[in-house]
Amino acid sequence: NNQQKLTEIINLSQKLARIKDVDILLERILKEARNLSNADAGSIYVKEKDKLEFSYTQNDILQKRLSPGEKLLFSTFSISINHQSISGYVASTGDILNIPNVYNLGNRAPYSFNKKIDDKLKYTTKSMLCVPLTHRDKVIGVLQLINAIDDSTGIVPFPVEEEPIIMHFANIAA
Repeated sequence: NNQQKLTEIINLSQKLARIKDVDILLERILKEARNLSNADAGSIYVKEKDKLEFSYTQNDILQKRLSPGEKLLFSTFSISINHQSISGYVASTGDILNIPNVYNLGNRAPYSFNKKIDDKLKYTTKSMLCVPLTHRDKVIGVLQLINAIDDSTGIVPFPVEEEPIIMHFANIAA
């Protein structure tokens, strides 16, 4: 229910305001955004000059493959802010992207999906909701939510009606 989610966002914003450590804050923002959207995975890219730095990531399916207490390790990398990648497109335009299947973008999309990370991790990204993190009308990062999960644990598209809720949370987080 959207009203419950809005109430949850208000409560979360009060809790997030008390966190002073940026790393803990961004990890928590990612966790809560994933909970709100029922996403299996997600990442936060932080804008550094003219690039996006892949800084924070969480993935339930990959985490389940590890031993208890073991943490996922990801390499950091940069993405150019341009229309070639999904996150770069969102950072350059400030637009939200809700993609039902990243492997079926078609020829009309100005951006593309790089499947190298999926191949390397033996993971399949399907649905994606990519939201700009905006502060004072400037994009300071990108929140990328991956693979919405339905009640039967199947991957589904992110519901369009939830976009404003996630966007509102992202703006509070930024």
